Amino acid sequence: MNLTSLLASGALLALTGCAQKQITRSLAETAVVEGVRYAHEVEAQSPFETVEMRWIEAAERIKTRNPEFVEASRDHTQALQGKPLVAELASEVKSTVKISFGDIFEPQSLIDSLKAPTLELPKRLASISKLKDLSHQVEQREWEDAEALVDAEIAMRKVQVRLHRLLRTGRLLERELAWAKAEPAPEAAKADPKFNAALNAWRSSLKKEREKWLDSVRDLFDAEYHDVHFIPDDSGLPTYREAENPDLTQWQRWSHLSRSKVLIGHLSKAHQKSKPTIPGTDFVANSLVGMFKGDKKPEKVRETSEVRKEVRSLIQSWRLMKKDQEEAARLEKEYQKRPIQNRGQISARQKIIQLRQDEIKQAAVVWMLDTKCWE
Repeated sequence: MNLTSLLASGALLALTGCAQKQITRSLAETAVVEGVRYAHEVEAQSPFETVEMRWIEAAERIKTRNPEFVEASRDHTQALQGKPLVAELASEVKSTVKISFGDIFEPQSLIDSLKAPTLELPKRLASISKLKDLSHQVEQREWEDAEALVDAEIAMRKVQVRLHRLLRTGRLLERELAWAKAEPAPEAAKADPKFNAALNAWRSSLKKEREKWLDSVRDLFDAEYHDVHFIPDDSGLPTYREAENPDLTQWQRWSHLSRSKVLIGHLSKAHQKSKPTIPGTDFVANSLVGMFKGDKKPEKVRETSEVRKEVRSLIQSWRLMKKDQEEAARLEKEYQKRPIQNRGQISARQKIIQLRQDEIKQAAVVWMLDTKCWE
């Protein structure tokens, strides 16, 4: 082997040694980074201690821990990022949904109406003629992104409704478990041989309900918490227990977000069929002018059956919710005496929790449709 070959071999060995050291160092550094992340995640999931958080803290935590919320939030950001026209379109279409007889033709700066964030829907629509000033460069992709924006808002709201349903249910279960665990009246078992069996069955049923609830909480937060205790505060969505016969014809309030989605979808299709200055402008202008001036019948966007189904769902959920509330309140008043004294009282408490759970279920439907509780 000549000198040149020896030098080349030596250089190759040196380079190989350096590469191996670099690889080893990179692996070690990566292992440290990932190890720390792993340790932090174990701590976050609290496998051996109860996690306590206020309702408002829980609402913040789902923004980073719930996979569906995180994905929807990312989609929301991507639909807006670097695309101001998307924000304007979504906002303008939403305000079109919310117009009123007194506001539609009042002079108003379009730019001012577009300054509000997407979730803070504008109260009125500027003059229809100004709709054309939005942009002369809107393409189909912008309409698709505007629709994705509303889809993301709906998805995030669904996760929030799941959370508040669990918050209410958890509070209910804690209350009923306190009733069940309390020592019964001493004479109860003597007076009724079947009393203890009924009491134990009630306690076992509540324990299973609590375990099922905890699994749902773990799934929502994507964490295997040892246990969770939510601390109630004023951030909860309304119970509507004091509400009496609200005006369900207020379409600016009820089902507004879902109708915004439908309208954007319709305008997107209108853009595919025609080439106005602004996609869908002709449809919006003609429909609104006809609706408020009466010289042209407005074009229908949704099937009648779809509208009827939406209205029936809201009315039915409201009616069932109020029925559950009234019956539960009656039983709670009638069977509020402690300690538990007989099987009849146990049956009443079981009926109460069933009614309250149904109430929360129906309230969740109303929460999704009620714009006011999200403002």
